[in-house]
Amino acid sequence: MPRRVVLALAGCVVYGALGLLPDPAPRPGRAPLRTLLADQRLFALERDNGCLDKPLDDARDRPTSEPAGQAWPDWVKAHIAGGDVPPTRVVSDPFPTLHSVAVDPINDRVFVSDPNRHALWSYERLAASTGSEPVTPLTGIRGPATGMMFIAAVTVDPQRQEIYTVDNDIGDRMMVFKYDANGNVKPIRALDVPHQAWGLSINPVRKEIAVSVEGPRQIVVYKQDAQGADAPLRMIRGPKTGLGDPHGVYFDGSHNEIVVANHGNQNGRETLPGSVAAGRRGGGGGGGSERGAFVGGRFDEPSITVYAGDATGDAAPIRRIQGARTGLNWPMALSVDETHDEIAVANSGDSSIRVFSRGADGDTAPVRILKGARTGIQGPMGVTYDVKNDELWVANYGDHTALVFARTARGDAAPKRIVRNAPAGSPTVGFGNPGAVAYDSKRDELLVPN
Repeated sequence: MPRRVVLALAGCVVYGALGLLPDPAPRPGRAPLRTLLADQRLFALERDNGCLDKPLDDARDRPTSEPAGQAWPDWVKAHIAGGDVPPTRVVSDPFPTLHSVAVDPINDRVFVSDPNRHALWSYERLAASTGSEPVTPLTGIRGPATGMMFIAAVTVDPQRQEIYTVDNDIGDRMMVFKYDANGNVKPIRALDVPHQAWGLSINPVRKEIAVSVEGPRQIVVYKQDAQGADAPLRMIRGPKTGLGDPHGVYFDGSHNEIVVANHGNQNGRETLPGSVAAGRRGGGGGGGSERGAFVGGRFDEPSITVYAGDATGDAAPIRRIQGARTGLNWPMALSVDETHDEIAVANSGDSSIRVFSRGADGDTAPVRILKGARTGIQGPMGVTYDVKNDELWVANYGDHTALVFARTARGDAAPKRIVRNAPAGSPTVGFGNPGAVAYDSKRDELLVPN
């Protein structure tokens, strides 16, 4: 039986492992790398992001560090598997997979992030599928020039007509685009953010933006116009904060509060409260001598924690929703209805939207739950209020849809509108940052951790 190799690709395409190392002096029957790559844009993306072992000269297929005409060393040639070797089969999702959603009721636009295809899509606010057909987006920002990778969150500034995104995985950047951006375009500005950034929220009153960071368990606050290597204004971080693998974040301008959804994972690193340098790009749970001590990890119950808008350092939450009655299970994005004093959270673990009173504290049950077969909610990642039009939007990661409900919908209520980005019934593979793969020979199954 011939041996087969299974590769999981996340962030960078591993050309060396595939036998696609560039060959500047192609031997008979072997094409140079440029003819082996079906998608030049993918090659450009991998090159620009530093994923290739050696940079290539645009003029020739050779290492730029070697003189023109010099061939690859013998050890490289010896490891070239040979030719354009196609995979036996590929498991992938050809359609966008929605992760986060932002609504602009002033300009009647909706924006969704798509980590599967490293893209941002926009739709008319009243766009809807009349049947099983997908809706054509107004714009699609996608391509190597955008710099986007695994896009975890999206938010907008209606006054400036700007779209903000943050990259999880190895992206470590916040990018800003104009509303009319379309195609393979560069952001108007980009900001370095800590590794494992996930959530994003603008406080229009303070002109500040809050970013949640998973592993280091921190909320980092920047000026809204920050770019490049600008330092944060302040950071909420430390054991007293109760932060545990934070995901969704909402910076409430009306009440000057920061609301955070926590998975509860404590990774065993005691972070240093208020340390800016420890949270800088690539810092993870700390950097260099500023790393905290290992104290043993644990799993706390999921929670929603609330902090003062100007909190900094190892600040305790002013309220915490946590306990068995909450039903919180992998809470992802959240949104605050500042007018009706409610918090909606995308509860991915049981495919529900749970709505709490904004002032809730302790082991408190939701005021209502949106869940059931008729809702169409499957593995939600994104949720946001449209208070102006009395609606609630949900982005399904387990289905190719964005759903629109009445703001007060509860129980097994059907959505008012469905925005499909794939034909109805199209399966989703469920990949989210696949970093490895294993083969179970007894069950003849592939195991993909995300």
